[in-house]
Amino acid sequence: MNIRTIITSIMCGIVLMAAAQVSDLPRKTMNGKEYYVYKVSKGEGFYSISKKFDISEEDIIKYNPAAKNGLKRDQVLFIPVDKDDSSQSAASSSFEHTIKRGETLYAISKMYNVSIDDICKLNPGARKRINAGDKLLIPQKNKNLSKPSQATTKTPAKTTQKAKTTVQSTPKNETPTYIYHTIASGETLYAIAKRYDTDVESIIRANPGIKPTKLAKGAVIRVPDSNAGVAVTAQEVKDTPDRSVVSKDNKSDKVDIKENTVKQTTVNNSKYQTYCAKKKETFYSIAQKFDISVEELRAANPDVRKVKEGMNINIPNNEAKNPIASNNGQTASNEHLENLYSRIYSKKNANYINVAVMLPFMLNQEETVKSSLYTEYYQGFLLAVDSLKRQGYSINVYAYDTQNSTDMVRDILSRQQLKKMDLIIAPDQDEAIDLIADFGEQHDINIVNSFSLKNEKVNTNARVFQTNIPASYLYAEAVAQFVKMFRNRTIVFLDNTSDTESDNEFIEILQSELAQHNIQHLTCNYTDILSDENLASLTTYSSIVFVPMSNKKEVINEILPALNKYEAEHMATDVSLFGYPGWVPQINKHLDKFYKLNTYILSRFYIEPDDSRMYDFSLKYTYWYNEEMRNASPRYAILGFDTGLYFLQAIAQYGKNFANYDVAHDTQSIQTDFSFERINNWSGFINKSFYFVHLTRDMKIEKLSF
Repeated sequence: MNIRTIITSIMCGIVLMAAAQVSDLPRKTMNGKEYYVYKVSKGEGFYSISKKFDISEEDIIKYNPAAKNGLKRDQVLFIPVDKDDSSQSAASSSFEHTIKRGETLYAISKMYNVSIDDICKLNPGARKRINAGDKLLIPQKNKNLSKPSQATTKTPAKTTQKAKTTVQSTPKNETPTYIYHTIASGETLYAIAKRYDTDVESIIRANPGIKPTKLAKGAVIRVPDSNAGVAVTAQEVKDTPDRSVVSKDNKSDKVDIKENTVKQTTVNNSKYQTYCAKKKETFYSIAQKFDISVEELRAANPDVRKVKEGMNINIPNNEAKNPIASNNGQTASNEHLENLYSRIYSKKNANYINVAVMLPFMLNQEETVKSSLYTEYYQGFLLAVDSLKRQGYSINVYAYDTQNSTDMVRDILSRQQLKKMDLIIAPDQDEAIDLIADFGEQHDINIVNSFSLKNEKVNTNARVFQTNIPASYLYAEAVAQFVKMFRNRTIVFLDNTSDTESDNEFIEILQSELAQHNIQHLTCNYTDILSDENLASLTTYSSIVFVPMSNKKEVINEILPALNKYEAEHMATDVSLFGYPGWVPQINKHLDKFYKLNTYILSRFYIEPDDSRMYDFSLKYTYWYNEEMRNASPRYAILGFDTGLYFLQAIAQYGKNFANYDVAHDTQSIQTDFSFERINNWSGFINKSFYFVHLTRDMKIEKLSF
């Protein structure tokens, strides 16, 4: 008989036993409806009870209102024997997501691995528009939760078949299964862990973005599904007690199905859990697993000097002695959580840094503009390395030519030395980014995406850093700043009626935001060239901000002559112009006109003309490489320099997990500022930094950073 058959037989016995126990429970009829009378066992949470009775957690609270504040040992619950089909409501298989500024339906669907159609079924108005601050119901993807196991049905044949499905082994490299949970006011990690029959450490590991002692109300976390199938080794089967033998009086030792090596026992007339220690476990690691102090654990095991694999360890059950329930319970709890988080995501100086730069240099082909730009990026990165080495940092750089081939990326990642990297710079190819990001997550390596705006790995991979703010976040954040700056002025949109491709997401968001804040705005239509006649009706306004509705570069030539003339003829009117990132390379071409119009230009990148660091960098670059940088936007060499300076210095000072902490880290970037934020509690980071380049009437250029 093979291992899988043995496990299946054992678990089938457990499931059949559970079904029999439920059917044997006492019953009570109230208001014509029959209920099971169930007494809560120590440590039981909503999740395990919902599984046991095939009922949603919400319905447990519906029939037992007193349970809304949590379950207690020996608390009596009334569970309906016959459940209506409607009991599995949308709420029981969904959770609530609060929309953040810049989020799109598409991004949210990828975040939770559900379809946009499924989200819109629960939120009919969402397809038309979603707004920051609104709440969406998201379908629970986890099948074990949305469709609870039928293990407790009265038909043994169906029960057995379901059990066989439940215990199938899951390959170790298979994507973990999670339940998504929306944090309620006052909830703690301990309460959430108890509810879902898991441990605090597992939740922290699944959500590196949480602040364990300050859970944010309304935020979503993911909880590892303790009922999902797991890979089981032959040794674990050997060490697993036979659960198929149950005494008729139903008073056999309680066994935690989730934790193979834990059972209830009695030592010196006190109740303990007996835990079978695993390889390399210590008093400290076991104490943290069960949320107790090391001193308590040692006191319960006076004869044990050192924990060894296979040793039975007594785990105290006395809640009065639990440090979390003591007089200083909250302090002890918070300290424990902070220490646990710090242990998982350690913050320490790095003696030396290994970094891999994986870019399509295309060394085996004729040089192209694209390959030369990537070479320039790498050269700028090396200048950052040199600058930091002069300050005493130890850095090893490994450069790889990906040749714009995913096969080559796979080959590079297969090399043993890649596992030793602290940082990998990824190319712009999305499939390559996916491969490198998965590798980084597996081996705890930070991955930098400097080039792709649309890659989705940042939504779900905690090791990915996207240095370019995605368009939806850029526009949402820029609109918020626009409204703050210009809320007391009249906004005039310039619409070229002959431009059939003027769809602009920024304009859609801006107009909606202006309407919500009751800020005056109107549209001025023109064709091909903006003329005096188009602006004739604007003479009554004392303060105007002109905003073209098209972000095409050609629009500058269409609007500047008329706007400059209008400004000159209406000196009493406060006139400003607002423009787009594509305008930045044309600043010098239209400099005087931009000055007169008090122009603001939105951009992810900008180098101030009088920045002495830019001058020094240009000299050093020319000296090292005997050539000048390409006149591109952004300047790739400076992008490489800024990126290298930021990440290498951060890792050297604070370790790989620098972004998990609020650390003061200012590298004085030349072209790109870095202000990283997680999208959610388990995601990677996006750079939220951007600029308004302000060309003032007194002929100065300001870089307004946000």
